[in-house]
Amino acid sequence: MKLLHDFKHENRWAQVTQCGDDYVVQGFINQVYQGSRTIRGHSEAYAEDCAENYVFGIWDFEND
Repeated sequence: MKLLHDFKHENRWAQVTQCGDDYVVQGFINQVYQGSRTIRGHSEAYAEDCAENYVFGIWDFEND
């Protein structure tokens, strides 16, 4: 996996990594791992938007 981006807002943090043709968004709250979402068939920008939405509280892993 290759780390591409980190996104932070208040107590939330997300990383976007690339694994082959897929992207993975990993989320944390107060430095505690919450889960990951694999993004397939979309662009890096889409994965970045997903990570930004997570750190701003638009979605959570428990809602998946």
